[in-house]
Amino acid sequence: MAEIGIIKKFNASHGSKLHEHNFKVEVILEGKIDQQNGFVKGIDHHEIIEELENIISKLENKNLKDILTNEGYNSSGNESIAKYFIKKLKEKFPVKYVKIWETEERYAVIYSDEI
Repeated sequence: MAEIGIIKKFNASHGSKLHEHNFKVEVILEGKIDQQNGFVKGIDHHEIIEELENIISKLENKNLKDILTNEGYNSSGNESIAKYFIKKLKEKFPVKYVKIWETEERYAVIYSDEI
């Protein structure tokens, strides 16, 4: 088994006392190595990056509390943000986990099998 990671950044606000962060989303995908070409089976970097950028474009400079509560989440905390990304990605890609960094010192990790 192998893992592939992609990191993207976006700015948004969240929380009961609305405040902004420059979030970092780290998506880790998992799969077996294709013995013929040496790449992880079923993962195309261009496709996952395109989908990740599409998701981020809907969150960039927005109030995550509004977006997430409309999607049925109870909060706009890092855990809910990570779940949001997993739910959007796991139908198409073998997501192992998503890590959301709200600062360089605070993050949440949610594993796909928990969703």
